[in-house]
Amino acid sequence: MSISKLFDTEELLKQYKQGQRNFKGIKLLCANLRQANLNKINLSQAVIEQVNFTGVKLINANLSGANLQEGRLAKAQLIETNFAQANLTRACLSQADLSGAIASSALLSQADLSQATMIGCSLVGTQLTKATLQKANLTGATLAGAILTEANLTSAILTRAILTNANLALVKLKDAILIRAYLHRVSLRQADLTRANLQFADLRGADLREANLEGANLEGANLKDADLSAANLSQANLEGAELTNANLQQVVLEGTNLRGTNLFNANLDKANLSQANLCQAGLLFTNLTEANLREADLTRANLIGANLFQTNLLKVSWAQTIMPNGRKIE
Repeated sequence: MSISKLFDTEELLKQYKQGQRNFKGIKLLCANLRQANLNKINLSQAVIEQVNFTGVKLINANLSGANLQEGRLAKAQLIETNFAQANLTRACLSQADLSGAIASSALLSQADLSQATMIGCSLVGTQLTKATLQKANLTGATLAGAILTEANLTSAILTRAILTNANLALVKLKDAILIRAYLHRVSLRQADLTRANLQFADLRGADLREANLEGANLEGANLKDADLSAANLSQANLEGAELTNANLQQVVLEGTNLRGTNLFNANLDKANLSQANLCQAGLLFTNLTEANLREADLTRANLIGANLFQTNLLKVSWAQTIMPNGRKIE
């Protein structure tokens, strides 16, 4: 197929029906391909402007490097379609099925992917700044190195998704599901994770500074070396979480469940732990300077080597607690 040849809807569909699949580099302007069947078509490097692809079938198609800016692909079937390096800026893909699709290094800034099915989708290094992914299903998707700053992922499903080194600063993840998600070294600075489910998620080395995790479920999560300074974790569940070497300066943990949590060598300087549940927590060598532990439950907690300088310990429950000097309170 000749590069940059201009096609209209009728000619494209005619040649496709005759068995032609290679339309690499064509220009397709103002076409209406609504609900068309274009499975396995090759539209790589194509310029596709003001084309209506609503409900189209593009299963296993090749659109790598294509220009689909502001394209209309709502409810399209894009299973295993190749969008690598494609330009989908401000495109509408709401309720589209991108299961197994490849969109690595694609441009999806400000795109609408609300309620899209993106199970197992590859989004490595993809630009998703200010994109809408509300209620999208990204189970098992790979977003390593992706840029999602200010994206809306409210109520999205990211179970077992891989987001290593991704940038999710200022992202909305309220009520999102990230069970066993891989978030190693991810940036979630100032992100909204209110009531998010992060059970057993890998957040080692993550940047969660000033993030809102109020009411979030972090049971069994690994937050080793994470930075949670000035974050809000009030009423959150961190039972059995790993917080070794974590930075928790000025963090809000009011009424938080930290039962059995490992806080070895963590920095809780000026943290608010009032009414927190720290039963059986490991607080060895933890810095609690000027922290507020008023009415906290430290039953059977281990505080060996902990720094309690100017710590508020009013009405603390101490039953069977091991104090910084090793003495056990009976």
